[in-house]
Amino acid sequence: MFAAALLMSATLSFRPEAAKAAAKDAPPSVLATVNGVAIKRSAAMDRAWKQYGTAVLNQMADEILVAQAAGALQLKADPKEVDARIQRIQSQFPDAATFKQKLESSGTSLAELRRQIEDQVLRENLVAKVKNISVTDEEVKGYFDANKEKLSTQESVRLRSLTVAGEKEANDFMVALKAGADFAKLASQVSLDQAAKARGGDMGFVSKGMLQPELEKTIFALKPGELAGPIRLPNGFVIFKAEEFKSAKPAVFADIQGDLKQAMVADKLNKAWPGYIQELRDKAKFVTSKSK
Repeated sequence: MFAAALLMSATLSFRPEAAKAAAKDAPPSVLATVNGVAIKRSAAMDRAWKQYGTAVLNQMADEILVAQAAGALQLKADPKEVDARIQRIQSQFPDAATFKQKLESSGTSLAELRRQIEDQVLRENLVAKVKNISVTDEEVKGYFDANKEKLSTQESVRLRSLTVAGEKEANDFMVALKAGADFAKLASQVSLDQAAKARGGDMGFVSKGMLQPELEKTIFALKPGELAGPIRLPNGFVIFKAEEFKSAKPAVFADIQGDLKQAMVADKLNKAWPGYIQELRDKAKFVTSKSK
């Protein structure tokens, strides 16, 4: 009923006079042709509406409900928390320029990312307050003691990779690398792995347990600066270079207490969210244009 009411409202609120006013600046009616057959914008929009319309409307309605509930309690997203989360995301990229490029390639912007994170923080603040969600220091310590092994840092290696399509090509590059060619420069020019290519083949630190057993055995047998490959993988022939190793490190409560508490709070919030948003939906009044 919730989705149906929204769909009916959107359909009945369509005004012919508004459509006429917008017609002057309307985009082309034909998006493309395939062997002379036109794909009309109206057909594409109609299919998109049928496939995604209900989900989009539900999402927009939920955003309104959260904003109204937060407004009633005078809750706002803390700008410092929003900035901190954006910074954590950006820190995963080599520099600000790469971060911006990745945002643009995904069809978004920093302003849109900020809006999304503001919505997320506001939602978390709302659920935490309404449902009185918190995590005590005793709970954190108890979880740490029960999961100390899992929380320990595994042995890891910082890897670079270079991926090509053919075995002969991979062998030629292996010869060049052994002769002193710059791995990062070469990877940034020819690697088929676009994600690693943008970082000169840098894959970051890879922990034990993240790779296939045979590949892991080969990689962790290397010494810093050594090469492995070419190794045939599903995406092509890959050459690896071990840059740096980090030894396994047991978890220390004082070092991870803050992050662990944050993760435990987030887990409680995620579990409480479905029930809470359903409560808001059940209490909401939805009025269609027809019923006015």
